[in-house]
Amino acid sequence: MKIYTYRFVSHEDFALFIAQKELGLASNIFVMCYSGIDDQAVNQEILYSIKSLLPQASIMGSTTDGEIFETEVMVHSFVLSLTTFESTTLEIELFSAELDSFKAGQMIAHEGVRLGAKVAIIVADGIVTNGDYLMDGVNSIAPSLVVAGGLAGDNGRYEESFIFCDTHIKSKAIVVGYLVSETLEVYHTKSFNWAPMGPKFKVTRADKNCIYTVDNISVLELYRKYLGSALAQKLPQGGIEFPFVFYKEGHLIGRAPIRLNGDGSVVFAGNISEGEIIQFGFGDIDAILADAKEIIADLAEFGPEKVMVFSCMTRKNFLGEDAYNDFEGLSSVAPTTGFFTYGEFFHDSDHKCNFLLNETMTVLGLKEVPPTTKGNVRLLAMAPKKKGISSHRYSETFNALLHIGEQTALELGALNSTLNDKVDEAVRRYQASEELVIIQARSAIIGEMLSIIAHQWRQPLSIIGMVIGKMRIGALSAKEKDEALLADIGVVDRNINYLSDTIEDFRNFFKPKVEKEWHSASMICEQLRSLADPILKMYNINLEIKLNDEKKFFVYGSELVQVLLSLVSNSKDAILEQRNENGKITIVCEYKALNAMYRFSVFDNGGSIAANMINVMFEPYVSSKGITGTGLGLYMAKTIIEKHFKGKITSKNTEDGARITIDFPIETKEVSPVEIV
Repeated sequence: MKIYTYRFVSHEDFALFIAQKELGLASNIFVMCYSGIDDQAVNQEILYSIKSLLPQASIMGSTTDGEIFETEVMVHSFVLSLTTFESTTLEIELFSAELDSFKAGQMIAHEGVRLGAKVAIIVADGIVTNGDYLMDGVNSIAPSLVVAGGLAGDNGRYEESFIFCDTHIKSKAIVVGYLVSETLEVYHTKSFNWAPMGPKFKVTRADKNCIYTVDNISVLELYRKYLGSALAQKLPQGGIEFPFVFYKEGHLIGRAPIRLNGDGSVVFAGNISEGEIIQFGFGDIDAILADAKEIIADLAEFGPEKVMVFSCMTRKNFLGEDAYNDFEGLSSVAPTTGFFTYGEFFHDSDHKCNFLLNETMTVLGLKEVPPTTKGNVRLLAMAPKKKGISSHRYSETFNALLHIGEQTALELGALNSTLNDKVDEAVRRYQASEELVIIQARSAIIGEMLSIIAHQWRQPLSIIGMVIGKMRIGALSAKEKDEALLADIGVVDRNINYLSDTIEDFRNFFKPKVEKEWHSASMICEQLRSLADPILKMYNINLEIKLNDEKKFFVYGSELVQVLLSLVSNSKDAILEQRNENGKITIVCEYKALNAMYRFSVFDNGGSIAANMINVMFEPYVSSKGITGTGLGLYMAKTIIEKHFKGKITSKNTEDGARITIDFPIETKEVSPVEIV
């Protein structure tokens, strides 16, 4: 492989150059062109000149935002890199950029696979091509294909860029140079060095590379808020030094702003997805220049015959007069040319994929090895190295300020995380309290309705009772007693009493009480049984109550019955879920003299409480019943016991199922029921 670099001056001068280098005799010449000339008629004339003097040449290239010629940054020039290969075949193909960029990437990859290419040098229209989607398309077909190159420029106008293929000049096009070889070795690396700083933000509205809102405010407002009005007014140019940065496949990726829209949205040089976590980046000149020295050392060790540089135009603008320092040492290793792009393509050999980068310089080194040494694609990605001490007088100040920003962001992030948790908890409890108030109000209304129902219920029950009484007298007065009839009358009489007692129990349960009373466990459990037994018997679940004493306690009886009924209902649901045909719920009532507490323990054989539920089952809106559960029953029980009874409620798994334990002092200070909310 032989490489020659040339800056086009005139047809005659180029002819002399060809004669001096004896390029006319070469049979396989690859000409890469980089043009900063805005007049496409002039570019066309130059391409005709090249083709007329080197008819055997394969030509590709584009317009740029600046040209790289050995150690110099060029503008409005036409730079050529001429390569003669010994054992590498070059195939140049032209694709339309007006297609969907993802599909275009797939077409490029399919062609690369067909040719058996090791490297694809891609130069795409920088205005209409979506570089991210283009690389996604390549990755979907040939993720191991090494892609280098970038998006064509138009000297920062973002109006129209042009692609060169042979003597053709096309806008909205993509040109690809495929390198096919068994003896080609490749060095591909990058330099970024924009450090993330400040708080992290979330992209809340975006469409491809147009960002509308970040943390629900406009991008313009975000820049103004954190970097000041003076810089925000200079967008997009003012944002070059402070691009958005985020991590992708382990790489820190930069996205520079390139256009400000009237609605406050900003177009960036690459895609940023909705939901992406981003930060502002700040360019570290010392790190950039230190990286350049490391790349030179690595490149010298690799020993390339040709070096191609694709560097972001925002990087050039950021470095200003120091832009040449980024690459000037490369030409001491091998002939070097390239251009400043609107986005750079880079291959990650570890993750087997290609990226679109911004604010980055990528370096491609090529060499052909002797046929006896079987050549492979060798990718030397830049690993972070320990940098030497920088000579820049502001380095320590920059590092100190950056450290302050990072530490402050970490502390604010931790504070915000804690604050968010506290706010969420407060909101949850407030919502639960509101619902508890509603439930209590509803219970009071139900109590009033049940009082009316009880009144209406008792009149027909009394009439039935009177009729049954007459029937009993008649049966007893008869000459011959009808024992079967008397037995039936006894059954009806008992059921009348049961119905009367049941409606009274429900009436008392929902009747709001504002005063505590002395109760015993037997009194509480008797009312509980009258309410729970009918539904439990329906499902063949046995309710066993063990009364160990008749100790009295001073509480709101209906509230305690409500808590126990809620626990029994949960046990019933657990037993039914386990399909246990011998369901059993046991309530043990006992006085704990040591701490003057009364205890109700509710056992069931409905299986264990799930590990992920046992510590949170009493929290609001936590339910294991899916859409059928509100998650408020156990929370209400806990609230009543803790705030109203000054007690505690706990849960534990047992051998057969679960145990819920309620402990409360037998006598507490009088508290209004409304305090439970």
